[in-house]
Amino acid sequence: MKVYVKTPARLHLGLIDMNRELSRVFGGLGIGISYPNVSLEATQNEKMEIIGERKRLVKKYVSRFLEKYKVQSNFLLRIKNVIPEHSGLGSGTQLALAVAVALAKLSNINATIQELSLAMGRSKRTGVGTAIFEKGGFILDGGKTIDNTTGKMEELSPVLFSRAIPKDWRFIVVIPDIKRGLANSMEAKAFKEVPKMSSEDVGIICRLIIMKLLPSLIENKIKDFGEAVTKIQITVGKNFSNVQGGIFASPIIQEGIDYFIEMGAYGAGQSSWGPTFYGLTKVADSQKFKDKMIEFLEKKMGGVVFIAEPNNRGAYIKITN
Repeated sequence: MKVYVKTPARLHLGLIDMNRELSRVFGGLGIGISYPNVSLEATQNEKMEIIGERKRLVKKYVSRFLEKYKVQSNFLLRIKNVIPEHSGLGSGTQLALAVAVALAKLSNINATIQELSLAMGRSKRTGVGTAIFEKGGFILDGGKTIDNTTGKMEELSPVLFSRAIPKDWRFIVVIPDIKRGLANSMEAKAFKEVPKMSSEDVGIICRLIIMKLLPSLIENKIKDFGEAVTKIQITVGKNFSNVQGGIFASPIIQEGIDYFIEMGAYGAGQSSWGPTFYGLTKVADSQKFKDKMIEFLEKKMGGVVFIAEPNNRGAYIKITN
């Protein structure tokens, strides 16, 4: 048996509530995009063998899987493609779940995607990346209940809303050649230093989600959706400015987002900790925006620009004999 897995990437549009007064924390918004991807093939093997990029990380995920599910078999994993690490595109969760799903299929283990995510040490704050792996599209995550005395949180976050992104919407994704986003211990440290979000800001974010973002997605109103995304990003960014150096993680990201809006993009923002940022447009205008952002980066420090379609199906999993 051979298992092939190809994942989406994800744009993280921001956290919802860092206030905790309702004994609930985080919550998040995310979108599945068609590129870049993790892709791998896995088969049973005489010995444990990993071929391709991120061998050390893949080995760690394999070890977690074997320990959790008490599997004795050996596997050959060929890692064909990976998502750029610490770029804000969900590389860790997508790789972890691709490995876990492939090994679960080969081992005949009937586990849900959420269970595999927890086994791999993912979903620590939001379940956005896990839900995007499973179903793609737009995801609204409901956050985790938290004991404000002990700090103990529930393991899983409920998905409150999911919906396909209209097929003619496009995301112009920009990864400038600057410092990578926060991850691992640096990310954990940053979350400890983020100040309590004001009830007013949480209210602004929630109102934008309920009264503008979700209705505009359902009604296919890209202008209203983009405006809501941009305003949410700015509000969230204000609350993270002390740990990332500003509303966005770099002046070049701020400048690029401003340029997107100036050019007429429907919305723009930073994905997670960056350095990836993005603009929202329709397919007819996507090449124009891509060309302009390539020119923008060439005048600065360089980087990568690409057009991403929505991914509305989640990971592609194929099993062959």
